[in-house]
Amino acid sequence: MMAMAMTSDTMPDPAPRLLDFTVLGPFRAWRDGTRLDLGPLRQQALLAALLLRPDMTVSRRELLDGVWGVEPPGSGSKIVPVYVHRLRRCLGTLGEDAQESVIARDRGGYRFVSRGTAVDVLRLDEAADEAAAARRSGDLAAAVSACLDALGLFQGEPLAGLPGPFAEAERLRLEERRLTLLQEKVECQFQLGRFVDAVGELHALIPKHPHSESLTSLLMRALYGSGRQADALAAYSHLRRRLVDDLGVEPGERLRRVHQAVLRGDDAALDLVPRDEARREGRTQVPSVRQVPDELPAEVGELIGRQDELALLTGRGGPAVAAVDGVAGAGKTALAVCAARALRRDHPDGCLFVELHGHSERRDAVPPERALRRLLRAVGSGSASGDLDELAASWRSATAGLRLLLVLDDASGADQVRPLLPAGAGSRVLVTSRRRLVGLDVDRRVSLGPLTRQAAEALLARIVGAERAAAEPLAVRELASMCDRLPLALCIAGARMQSRPSWAIGHLVRRMADARRRLGELTAEDRSVEGAFRLSYDRLPAAERRAFRALGTAPDGRSGHRALAVALGWAAQGAEQALENLVDANLVQQPSVHQYRLNGLLALFAQELAAEESQALGRAGLVAVAGTPHHL
Repeated sequence: MMAMAMTSDTMPDPAPRLLDFTVLGPFRAWRDGTRLDLGPLRQQALLAALLLRPDMTVSRRELLDGVWGVEPPGSGSKIVPVYVHRLRRCLGTLGEDAQESVIARDRGGYRFVSRGTAVDVLRLDEAADEAAAARRSGDLAAAVSACLDALGLFQGEPLAGLPGPFAEAERLRLEERRLTLLQEKVECQFQLGRFVDAVGELHALIPKHPHSESLTSLLMRALYGSGRQADALAAYSHLRRRLVDDLGVEPGERLRRVHQAVLRGDDAALDLVPRDEARREGRTQVPSVRQVPDELPAEVGELIGRQDELALLTGRGGPAVAAVDGVAGAGKTALAVCAARALRRDHPDGCLFVELHGHSERRDAVPPERALRRLLRAVGSGSASGDLDELAASWRSATAGLRLLLVLDDASGADQVRPLLPAGAGSRVLVTSRRRLVGLDVDRRVSLGPLTRQAAEALLARIVGAERAAAEPLAVRELASMCDRLPLALCIAGARMQSRPSWAIGHLVRRMADARRRLGELTAEDRSVEGAFRLSYDRLPAAERRAFRALGTAPDGRSGHRALAVALGWAAQGAEQALENLVDANLVQQPSVHQYRLNGLLALFAQELAAEESQALGRAGLVAVAGTPHHL
């Protein structure tokens, strides 16, 4: 998750302790407020296996099995005391006793001494106990608050990146704990009548648990309670389709009952208490003010390599409207969400996130009318009707006195975005698009290119593991280069290495060395670099598609507009306009006036398209592009 609550070198708790550990996210340790270097990942995994069984003796064999599993190190159990020795030196001693280590040696094993240490899991237990006690006493608002405190301790995937069966089992256990807390919080919110509060969080969790009937049930009830019966039914349909397509099963009886209750509008069967009834019965502390929406997606990992761009978006006196553009897979959404999380405290009236589906494989671009109706509901204006002008006027009126943060993701063009801009002087808008939204009046434009070499290598190392990357630094560098240092390509390549622990990184590099198969290698289930490029290409007008294919056949993917005009039999002005539009679409680079270039993966993609369409292009056109000087 892109945690903004603390930096990597700052203790998570304001009160310094002798030793403080966090496991509800990346595994980290501090001693008297100073961050400690816990060493290699296997060494960290061994420490976690001791830490999470405090004051219990763990045998060498248990540690070996828990950290290495079925692939023990060549040195066998001899590695365990080596790691323990290093950890003792790193963690130091207990209190004033220079001889007593936090890792004690017992007969046949080791024991972590919990005295003088603090672990965020214990704070999680305390907050969860407070939530349970508040719920039993009927103080639902306090229960929600305690659940939020507990959930706020999670800073990403528990024990993120740590290898071994023990760490994996703890990850699953703690993730289940998080889901249980979330479900308890949502049930309390339902009883308080706070349905809207739960929708955004549940929407963000569904992609991580695409087959979860319990989460979908909660989402359906939250949507229904928010007055969105149609969306609740759509959530059921989406899950049913996933279950049938992926697993070949139908939803269970409990979820089917929820579906039927939504169809009937049966509040009692859904165990939902209308707000007015809840107030009459004195069961809630429902505030009289509008509930503040927070629709930002869940954090998906630390933002790597975009610090300068992040500063442009989040600095004091920052832009009221900022547009982030870049080629498919450049990390636009990740940057916008990270910036929004940094800015959310300055926008007390809510954070809204709208997916506009400008380049979606399964969805048409969202019409501005539909987006406006959804935004008006989110700020409490209820259902709205009318044409685009009337809806836009209602939106401006509803937001005139608000300080909102609005993220508009994956815009297809300026005309889709323009009616959605709020009227409040204190509001901010972040727009992402694959296109340079030249027709949109913005205060700042941020165009994302490739990551720096260092950032690209760091991203790969985070995915495949620091130890694995450190063992093959040259292969990591070569792989990053073959991926054009494009975040999507790097993530897919890293995911493939994760799923192939027996592969050396150099093996994937050798597979990708053949340019003809490189795009094919950058595929992981439903994600692929070629697929992302194709979504952009398919939305181009015919002339621009033809110009893109033709540029792919030019030497080194370079051409002047006059050369391309000769090759295609076009007027020079028409060729220049098509190429300029491709630049605006972030599919072609322009190193100088009248010069255009395709780089790396995009060049390979254009070459594949040109091969597919060779008859349409015509042999004479191909020869003309190849033989015409670039300076024309």
